[in-house]
Amino acid sequence: MSRADIVDPHGTHLADALPKLRGLAEYAQAHGDAFGRIEAVAEIDGQLRVLDLKNDVVRAGVHAAQDAESLYKAAPAY
Repeated sequence: MSRADIVDPHGTHLADALPKLRGLAEYAQAHGDAFGRIEAVAEIDGQLRVLDLKNDVVRAGVHAAQDAESLYKAAPAY
């Protein structure tokens, strides 16, 4: 049986972008096993970038970040 995915289209230009990412990261920590993927996607410099919120390193980065855009530009994003 396949599991549902969460793919969140995410705008970094909005003031609540980082709090929303943090909320989704917390949700992924608590409920990640119930889903195939939990990802946030944003367009950065004309390219779609993905944060895999089931990844421990990505979640730690989300909680430590000062802004959402820097997360999508960092190495864990693909």
